[in-house]
Amino acid sequence: MTVDEFMIGQLYSVAEMSKNETGGGDGVEILINEPFTSTENQPVPPLLNGDPLYVKGQYTHKCYHLSQKVPGIVRALAPSSALIFNELAWNAYPYCRTVITVLWFVKFCAHRFSTPFYISSE
Repeated sequence: MTVDEFMIGQLYSVAEMSKNETGGGDGVEILINEPFTSTENQPVPPLLNGDPLYVKGQYTHKCYHLSQKVPGIVRALAPSSALIFNELAWNAYPYCRTVITVLWFVKFCAHRFSTPFYISSE
């Protein structure tokens, strides 16, 4: 499988998952799904300190609406804004950076946590 075939397959998988998980007002809302380059939609800081291999790829911004996906007790106790997650992802296969935020939680915490991961082809 080539890198281009993998990226096409991954985009298809994300679209199918989003379609299957969406219904009744809940699920995944894809807000942005477009390429990133060294000049547009580039993450800050750049992936792997601007390594030329990772200056282009696919950028996505998704919003996960979870109110109907959690137990009723959680819905009763948590404010509705705590059940909405935002995901920003920069995928420059095999390297990807994903940042997930919960706007309700952000007002209590000044730090942002992100964990990059590397997909090994071995």
